[in-house]
Amino acid sequence: MKPIHMTILIFLAIILIVVGVFLLWHAVLSKTPNPPLPAGEISIGKNVFAVEMATTTAEQTRGLSGRANLNEGTGMFFIFTPGVQHFWMPNMNFPIDMIWIAGDRIAGFAEDAQPEPGVPLWKLKIYTSPDGVDKVLEVNAGTVAKDNIKVGDPVTFGPNTS
Repeated sequence: MKPIHMTILIFLAIILIVVGVFLLWHAVLSKTPNPPLPAGEISIGKNVFAVEMATTTAEQTRGLSGRANLNEGTGMFFIFTPGVQHFWMPNMNFPIDMIWIAGDRIAGFAEDAQPEPGVPLWKLKIYTSPDGVDKVLEVNAGTVAKDNIKVGDPVTFGPNTS
C-alpha cells in the first residue's frame, strides 16, 4: 500500500474513533445520572451546603445532567486548575445557580441558568467564569439571591472538599 493511502486510512480511522467516542458519550453518559459521588461540605457565610464531589473528567462532564432535581441545601462541587471555566447544561432538567470560586472567595456567579431541552449540543448556551476560578459550586436556581451570596464572600471547605 502506498504511504499516502496509509496516511489517509489512519486519518479516517482517527476521525471515526473521535466521532464514536462523542456518540457514546452523548448516548450513554449524558443521559444517565451520576452514581453516588464522594460527599463533602462547603460553607459560604452562614450557609452550609452538602455537596457531591465531581472529581473525574466523566463526572465533571456529566455534572447534574439527567437528574430530576437537586435537594435544598445541596450542590455539586468541581475543582479545577485556576483559570476561566466554561459550563453548559446538556440534558438538564432544572435551573441552577453556578457559583464561581477563586481560592477561598466568591468570584462571581451565573444565576438562574435554564435547561434548554431539544437544543443541539453545539447551540447550548455556555456559561463562562471570571479568570482565576478554581472551583465551581452548582446549586438550585435562586440560592444566590435567597442566601444573599455576594462576590468576595469567604468560602470554607469541609473535609474532602479542598
